[in-house]
Amino acid sequence: MRLTDRETDIMNVLWEHGSSTVAQVHGHLRDRLAYTTVLSMLRILERKHVLTRVKEGRAHRYSARLTRDAVRQRAITALARKFFRGSTAALLVHLLEHDDSDDAEIGRLRAALRQTRGRAT
Repeated sequence: MRLTDRETDIMNVLWEHGSSTVAQVHGHLRDRLAYTTVLSMLRILERKHVLTRVKEGRAHRYSARLTRDAVRQRAITALARKFFRGSTAALLVHLLEHDDSDDAEIGRLRAALRQTRGRAT
């Protein structure tokens, strides 16, 4: 499952503000899109099983079906499969080799690796 940039913008609204009507999602978007465009995109996301919809009076309320973390994990897994033969470790090494992280960020990465390694043993 792949989300476009616009779909991700809409999902970010739902993750940050919780379940919302089309009008509420429309109002929270940074880019000014037509109301009908937002509605169409919400319907597409519903077909992708990324969100759910319930009728609320005359409107519909949309909620994220998947967490932000679950969508991130799927995207990272797909990226690793596509470019790194499925190895998330190879993806991480690539990112580190092409990143200019400061010492504090590198320290957080080391701590996360120690914690992850501790779970595997």
